[in-house]
Amino acid sequence: MKLLKIAGLTAALLASTSAFAAQKDITVVADVDPNIELLQADGSALPQVVRMNYIPGAAASATPTTPLGGLQPVTIMTKIFTNDVKKAVLLRLVNSPVLAPTTNTAAKSVPLSVSYNLKDLTTTDTTLAAKDIFPTNVAAGAASSQAMPLTIRQTTPGALDASSYSGVVSLVVTQGT
Repeated sequence: MKLLKIAGLTAALLASTSAFAAQKDITVVADVDPNIELLQADGSALPQVVRMNYIPGAAASATPTTPLGGLQPVTIMTKIFTNDVKKAVLLRLVNSPVLAPTTNTAAKSVPLSVSYNLKDLTTTDTTLAAKDIFPTNVAAGAASSQAMPLTIRQTTPGALDASSYSGVVSLVVTQGT
């Protein structure tokens, strides 16, 4: 009888121990286009958040040791991965990107400019010819492009009002016909 009571208490203790376990949930997302993808040059996903550093003031001229004041450009080396190296790649912005002030509503929004492989992007398609971006030793089929810079910068460098700023740069990458 004592043995049954001890067994019952032990079972209850073990059952209550698992009630204190920590559960960890991980949300997994994937956007799939079976034909084309824009990734970092090492094949990893583009960062979902980038921070632009700010240099106070505005220098009269930009040099490597004295950059223009304001937000400093962010450059990410990328590659385009595709199933068809014979087709051109089209890039465009979904909208004209801006950084909006979030902590000082009296501050002005900051227009951003985006370039890909040194070509300024707009809301209309910019075409990258297949022969210019894909390796010449790949005649057909799947491959990745050469490494190309994606750059986000303050359209007009210069001083900004104190605030935290936030915005989204949305790119659409498609393949020509």
